[in-house]
Amino acid sequence: MPLTIAVTGQILIHGPLDLSGEGQRKVRDFLKADVAFGNLEATVETAGSWPTKTKTLHLASPEALASVRELGFHALTHANNHAFDLGPPGIAATHAAAEAAGLKLAGSGANIDEAAAPVVVPGPGRSLAIFSVDLGPQPDINYASADRAGVSPLRMERTVAVPPAEFATLRRIVGSLGDDRRSAARAAVGYDAAERPELEVFGTSVVSGDAIDARWSADGKDMQRLVAGIGAAKAAGHLAAVAIHGHHWDSNWKVTPDWLLDLCRSLIDDGADLILGTGAPVMQPIAFHRGRAIVPGLGNFVFHTRRPETYDEKGVDVWRSAAIRLTLADDGCCQDLVLLPLAVGRPAPGRPHGPVPLHGADADEIRDRAFSGIAVGDRRLIP
Repeated sequence: MPLTIAVTGQILIHGPLDLSGEGQRKVRDFLKADVAFGNLEATVETAGSWPTKTKTLHLASPEALASVRELGFHALTHANNHAFDLGPPGIAATHAAAEAAGLKLAGSGANIDEAAAPVVVPGPGRSLAIFSVDLGPQPDINYASADRAGVSPLRMERTVAVPPAEFATLRRIVGSLGDDRRSAARAAVGYDAAERPELEVFGTSVVSGDAIDARWSADGKDMQRLVAGIGAAKAAGHLAAVAIHGHHWDSNWKVTPDWLLDLCRSLIDDGADLILGTGAPVMQPIAFHRGRAIVPGLGNFVFHTRRPETYDEKGVDVWRSAAIRLTLADDGCCQDLVLLPLAVGRPAPGRPHGPVPLHGADADEIRDRAFSGIAVGDRRLIP
């Protein structure tokens, strides 16, 4: 029996939404699916906690999560850069508030086993196992470990290739500064136990190559953990969705980096049936691989930023996005995909409005952007 799934852009929410309008009702109707989920980019406020950063905090009330559930969401993903804004107490409070609201929360937990485990939402036939991972960059303290709360990592590492002459110059610079000797001394006493690259320049791994180039790869242990989890979920009879969140953006936020698409394709090759990305607060084109949908970024579903004027002045398109409803066959292949362009509710005093459908030229532009990356052979999936 097919499984219907509704997904949205990131939910950066502080307080409860006003969902009383006709537009909000239409969004709620669109999200009616066997499984509806999105990325919660916030942590729930709680007594006895303190900020873990000096910059932007995104703190939500329990009532905010209740209004998300009212829109029809079944689950939220939480591996992102704001899940740890209040440290372990915030992680615990967010899980408690999600449970009280009737929401399942994936990607964060009291330890790495909890954070890496999927949440499973049952459907009429197949169930959906939802994994949530963060690509970074984040401080290591934000990532869960065997004895520390945090979020589930899939850390991406960049290696820069340079021609031999430039490589020799960089090696001389590192040697002259003494960085190589300092690093070796730290490693010798176990202070830094990580495997060291041949050449590290100001925190970046550098190798000799034919031309200047950047090569991205996932941390081996993080990837092994995720792939094993996907395999276990598929063996248990579930379909598998992977939510990825990261801040290694292209200079043009509307463009998905090639390495990120390659990562999404590799996760599908390893068993994932759907990839939902978040991070850049703007819409990015949808793609397909082996009949599975790759949704690298839908922008924002809720965006309670404290600096809306900055985005407006810079012309960053944070107030338009989309929700998507997909139908997956029993084998995980996408049978069809429907898109609803949205106007994101701007932050406002009191109870801000939830998102509403976009119309006219704005809606057409969002559709065109979303479908611009879909190959001709996959366009049959779009009604």
